[in-house]
Amino acid sequence: MKKPLSMLAILVAVSPLAQASQSPFFTIVDDEIQGYATGISEDGSQLVGINTKNNQADYFSTVPFADFLVDRFRFDDKCMLSDNACDAFWGETEPGFAHQWRTDFLDDIDQRSNVGGEGGSESDGLITALGETASTRVGYQIQEKTSGKVTGMKLRTAFAVIDNGAPVFLFDEASDENHEPHSLSVATGIKRLDDDELLVFGTSATGRNKSHSVDDEPYEFCFAGLDDKEEDENAFRELSEYRYCPGVDTQASFWWLKNDGSLKELLLPEQYASGDNQSEALQTASVLGVAEVFDGRDWFGVGYSTVVTGNEEQVALRGRNLATYWQLDLEGTGKVHETTVIPLPAGEPGGDLRHTWAVGINENGYVIGNQRQATAKGENRPVEMFVFNLATPEVAAVVPLQDDPIVGAGSEAAAINDHDMVVGWRDARGQDDNVVDGAANRLQEAFLLDAPTGNNWYINDLICGLDDDGEKLCQQNGFYYHIANAVDISSDGTVAATAYRYSSESDLNERINETVVSVRLVPVEKDYEGDTPEDYEVSEDGGGSAFWLMLLMLPFVWWRRYQR
Repeated sequence: MKKPLSMLAILVAVSPLAQASQSPFFTIVDDEIQGYATGISEDGSQLVGINTKNNQADYFSTVPFADFLVDRFRFDDKCMLSDNACDAFWGETEPGFAHQWRTDFLDDIDQRSNVGGEGGSESDGLITALGETASTRVGYQIQEKTSGKVTGMKLRTAFAVIDNGAPVFLFDEASDENHEPHSLSVATGIKRLDDDELLVFGTSATGRNKSHSVDDEPYEFCFAGLDDKEEDENAFRELSEYRYCPGVDTQASFWWLKNDGSLKELLLPEQYASGDNQSEALQTASVLGVAEVFDGRDWFGVGYSTVVTGNEEQVALRGRNLATYWQLDLEGTGKVHETTVIPLPAGEPGGDLRHTWAVGINENGYVIGNQRQATAKGENRPVEMFVFNLATPEVAAVVPLQDDPIVGAGSEAAAINDHDMVVGWRDARGQDDNVVDGAANRLQEAFLLDAPTGNNWYINDLICGLDDDGEKLCQQNGFYYHIANAVDISSDGTVAATAYRYSSESDLNERINETVVSVRLVPVEKDYEGDTPEDYEVSEDGGGSAFWLMLLMLPFVWWRRYQR
C-alpha cells in the first residue's frame, strides 16, 4: 500500500491548488464605449470602433463593422438565410435593416461613425486603423461629387494623421495633380518604416480599365441604382445593384510617406491575380496587413486580389476575391513585386470556395486569412480561417478550426501580433442551427490561437477566474460579458474586442438585455506566447488547469494499485 498511498499524498498536496483562487487571464477594460470595436493601437493603450446606422450585416451573414463598399467578399454573395428571413431583413417595413441601408446609401446619408479615438462620421473622417499610438491613425472621408451623372456624397478619400497633425489626404492613381477625376481611396493601416518615413496601405481606384471609370455603367449602378426604378416591379432588384460596388476597378495600394506627411510614392502592383487589367469583370484588390519579416530583410503586404471565375450572366459580376501577398522593394523609387496567390487546400475560388482573403502578417512570416465556402456545408456556408507561412511558400495554408466542433463550423481570423497570437471569432459553443435556409445567423464567440501549433482557446474562458473554493468567477467591472468578436491584438497581447455586456449572470445565460460595448482585454502576462493562456483557462463548467490535472491523475492511482 505504500506506493499508492504516496501517490495519494501527492494528490492531497495538489488538491489545494485546485481550490486556490486564480485571476482571469484577461482583465476587461470597459470605458463605456458603446459600439463595435475595429482596431487597437500597437502599444495597446487605445482602441477605435464604429457604430452603424443600419443592420445590413445579418442579411449578408457577416459582421456589422465590415466595409460594405470596397470589400466584395462581404457583400457579393446573396442572402443565405430562409426566404422569410431574407425578405424580413430587406423589407421596407423593417426600418434599420438592409433595405434601409441601401436606401440611405442612395440618398447620400452617412452610414458609419466612430466610437473611441478622435474620429467622427464618414463626412467628418472615419478612422479605420491606429498606428503605434492613437496619435497616428488612418481612415477615409466622404466628400461631395459635384459633376457627372452621379452626384452627391460619393467620393471616399483616404487620409493619414501623423502625431496628431493635420490630415493628409491620399488620392488614387487615376487622379491628376489637381486630384481629378479622383473616385476612391481607403486606408486600412499604417506602419512606420523608420524615423523619417511611413507606409500607409489600403485600396484605391486605378483608372487603368476605361470601361470601369467614374460614371460608367457599373459605377452608376452602384451609386445610383437602376434608372428605371419606377418601372421595375421587383423592388429587391432595383436596389440590389450594390453588387456592382465599388463601381470602379481598385488595386492594392501603398502610399509611401515622409514623416511630414508628404507623398514620396504611390506604389501599386502591375497586375491582378487574374493577370488581366482590362477584364469586363469588376476587379478589386486591397492591402489589409503589412510587416517587415525575416529579421528585417523584407517587407510584405497581404490582402486580396481578383480572379475572374464566376458564372453570373452579368460579366461585370464574375470577379472573386483571392488571398494574395506582395513583396515590396522600398529602395529608390520603390516597387511592388508580382501578385502571389496564397495556396489553400481547397484551391482557388471557382470551385468549393467563393472568396479568399488575407488579413494579417507578422515579423515571423505567419499570414492569416479566411476562405468563404461557395456551397452549403453542414447547413452553413461558412467562413473558415487559415494560417500560412511565408517561410515555406510552396506549402498550402492550414485551416486549423475547419469543421470544429461540427461540420460547417464558422471561424474568422482578424489579426496577428509578432508573438504569433491570432485573434478572431467563431461559432459560439452550442450553435449548430441551420444558417442556409435558416431563421437566423449563429452567435459568435471570440478566440485566441497560437499560429505555429494551432492551439486555441475561447476568450470567454480567459475572462473568468476562480475563488478560494475553486468556483468560477466571471463578473468584471460589476457586469458579465460575452466576448463576441476579437478584432485586433497589440504587440504586448492586449486585445480589442466587441462584447455583449449584461447586468446579471441570468441575463448573460438567457442572452437578454445586452449592451454592445468595445473593450480592451489586458493580459495578466504581457508579451505572452505559445501555451501561456492554457494555465489560466477556466472552462464553461468551471475549474482551472490544476483541478483538471488532479482528475486526470486519479486513474493512475488505481492502475498502480491493481497492476499486479
